[in-house]
Amino acid sequence: MSPGTADSGIISIKRIPVKEPTWRELHNLKEAGQSFDELIAAMIRREQDFREWKMICEIDRIGEFIPFDPEEIMQDD
Repeated sequence: MSPGTADSGIISIKRIPVKEPTWRELHNLKEAGQSFDELIAAMIRREQDFREWKMICEIDRIGEFIPFDPEEIMQDD
């Protein structure tokens, strides 16, 4: 197994090439003391949340829903 893999316990650092304007925009989004890794991880979480929200909105827009009683569902627990 090569060094830097998940099994070796070493965190591998990857480089992502970005154009200068993109780097400036990222830098402007970064808070004081925040690493780029933390910034990108937060951006990923927000994007995942946004995609989930879009999916829920689409389901709400086109879906057919059957009313249910939560008390009835919880009776078996």
